[in-house]
Amino acid sequence: MATEEIKGNLPGQAKVSQAYQSTAVQVGVAFIIGANFLTNIVEKEVDPFGDDDSGVFAVFGVVYNVLFTLELGFNMYGHGGGKSFWKDGWNVFDFVVVSIGIINMVNLPLPPAFSLLRMMRAFRVFRLFKRVKSLNKIIVSIVRAVPGVCNAFLILAIVMSIYSILAVEFYQNVAENCQDPTSPDRVFRTSRGLCAGEEYFGTFSKSLYSFFQVLTGESWSEAVARPMIWYYIDDPILAIGGGLFFCSYVIASMYIIANVVVAVLLDKMVDEGSDTPVEGEEGEENGQAQDIKDKPEGPDEGDAALETIDTQVGKLSSFSCNMDKNLDTAKKDMVSLREQLDLLLRLVQDA
Repeated sequence: MATEEIKGNLPGQAKVSQAYQSTAVQVGVAFIIGANFLTNIVEKEVDPFGDDDSGVFAVFGVVYNVLFTLELGFNMYGHGGGKSFWKDGWNVFDFVVVSIGIINMVNLPLPPAFSLLRMMRAFRVFRLFKRVKSLNKIIVSIVRAVPGVCNAFLILAIVMSIYSILAVEFYQNVAENCQDPTSPDRVFRTSRGLCAGEEYFGTFSKSLYSFFQVLTGESWSEAVARPMIWYYIDDPILAIGGGLFFCSYVIASMYIIANVVVAVLLDKMVDEGSDTPVEGEEGEENGQAQDIKDKPEGPDEGDAALETIDTQVGKLSSFSCNMDKNLDTAKKDMVSLREQLDLLLRLVQDA
C-alpha cells in the first residue's frame, strides 16, 4: 500500500503518519470495522429491541468506540490536524461517524430527535471503502459518474411528471363512489379500503409515486393499471386508451430511458476508472511525470517529433553500417597494396 509522506512540526508526526498508513495498521482497522458491523447484525438479530440486561452489546459498543477514537486520533496527529486531514472527504466522514459514536457512548442530554444518531453505527462499515482500494475505486467512480447522468435522470423525471399530470386528469375520479355499498364502484376499493382513483391518482404527488411504482415493475399491472382500465370496460375507446397509456409509459421509462441512464452511468464509470491510477502503477506514473512534462503538448507535434527521432536514428544506423563496410574495404586494399610492395621489392632484389 502506497503511503503518503507527511512532514510536520509535531514530535514524531512523520513516524506516526508512516505507521498509520502501513498495510498492517490499515488491515487491522478494516478488521475492526468489519467486526463492528457483524456485531451490529448479531445484536439486531438476537436483541432487536435492546432488552438484553447483561449489557454484552453495550460493552462491545464501548470497546469499538474507544478503538475508533484512538484510530482517529492517530490519523489526525499524523496529518497534524491541518488542511491535509480535512481536505480528504473520507477523513471528514470518519470524524463525523466517530463523533456520533462518542456522543452515544457518553449519553449526552440531547433532544429526542437526536436519538436517531444511534443508527449511524450501521454506516461505519462504509469506512472500509477508504481502506480497500478496489472498493474505493468503485465508489469514487460512481460518485464522479453521477453528475454525468443528471441529464438522463432529468429526462426520466420529466416523462414521469408528464404522465403523472395526465393521470390526475384521467383517473382521479375513478370509483369515486366506492364507499357506497350499493354502487358498482365498491369493487374498485384498494386493500386499504380507499377508492382506487383517489389513492393512486388523487393528487400529483400520489400520481408521481404510482408511476414510480410502475417504473420499478412492482404490481403495476394488477394494482395500478387494471383498475383504471376495467373501470371503463363499457367504453372500449377509454379502456383501450388506458391500456395504451400505461403500456407506452412502461416502454418509454422502463425499457428505454432507464436503460439509457444505466448505459450512460456505466460509460462514465469506465471513463473515470480509466483515469484513476491502479495500485502498483502510481510509482511508475510518478517516475514518468518529468518525462511527460518534457514531451510536446500537442499530439500532432509529439508524433512529428517521434518520427523525426526515428528518421535520425535510421540515418545514424545506416551511416554506421556504411562506415563498417568502408573500413573492411580499406583493410582489404591495404593488404593488397602490401602484397604488391613485397612483390616489387623481390623483383628489385633479383635484378
